[in-house]
Amino acid sequence: MRRIGSGLCLLTTLVITSPMMAQDHVINFFTSAFLPTSLTIETGDTVTWNWIDGDHALTSGIPGGTPGTNNEPGALFSAPINSQNPSFTYAFSEMGQTIGFFDANNPAQVGAITVLDDTLTFEVGVVDNTYIPVTVEIFEGDRVRWVHEPMEMLHTVTSGTPEGLPGTIEEPGALFNEESSDLNPIFEYTFDNSMELPYFCVPHVAFGMFGLVIIQDRFVRGDADRNGELGIGDAIFSLGYLFQGSATPACLDALDTSDDGQVDIADPVMLLSYLFVSAPPPPAPFPSEGPDRTQDDLLCLP
Repeated sequence: MRRIGSGLCLLTTLVITSPMMAQDHVINFFTSAFLPTSLTIETGDTVTWNWIDGDHALTSGIPGGTPGTNNEPGALFSAPINSQNPSFTYAFSEMGQTIGFFDANNPAQVGAITVLDDTLTFEVGVVDNTYIPVTVEIFEGDRVRWVHEPMEMLHTVTSGTPEGLPGTIEEPGALFNEESSDLNPIFEYTFDNSMELPYFCVPHVAFGMFGLVIIQDRFVRGDADRNGELGIGDAIFSLGYLFQGSATPACLDALDTSDDGQVDIADPVMLLSYLFVSAPPPPAPFPSEGPDRTQDDLLCLP
């Protein structure tokens, strides 16, 4: 995301951390139990079930789970865990899911794997007739939490602008209109759609108490033309922007194939190398849509 200034970046608190390097988690099968019975992991992590003793039939889902869902027994995986088959490993790629599993040889033994999503929560202080930071840049699915300073006067967090047109996101209070006070010190809102949303404090408009939330699109790195597929057309699109005077794309971040914070000739070259000469794939977000948490000046706007 673009830097808003080093001081303001320090004031933005990431309450939920973003996924880091993939990890492997271990669950051990004993004679009549497995431990731990539940795990919370990141997208891309693996879980390895190890045999210690007994004869087990590891099965995803839950006993009697609904067919056609992840709860259906064996829908995702099924493997023996015994002395001849001492381990089984599964990679979890779908975020924001809770996946059940059980021992089909003893269906009373049920566990669960919770896969975290990739959203973050950003804090904004409400203090001294100011929102700190004034501007927050986030992605679809992220949350903003406004925190009222103790003993501070009454404020509001009101979406839109004072004279915003009815029926638009700038209409005052169209999305939210919350008191910010000692009695109501925390207000949190999840932004599901990309937009640039101004907001303000009703009692202190005259003091210039305004804020802005920039909600960026999720994207696939390298998908320059935003058609959902990586191909030679994306390299041509990037070259057109760089050398033929094409208009600046709204999602400039998607063109930054190398994720070095700038768009230049190295990006289409890297993309073509990945497509045709087995070079390494682009950094995240790839191959699925996601946010880019890299600190740089590139945005992905609607």
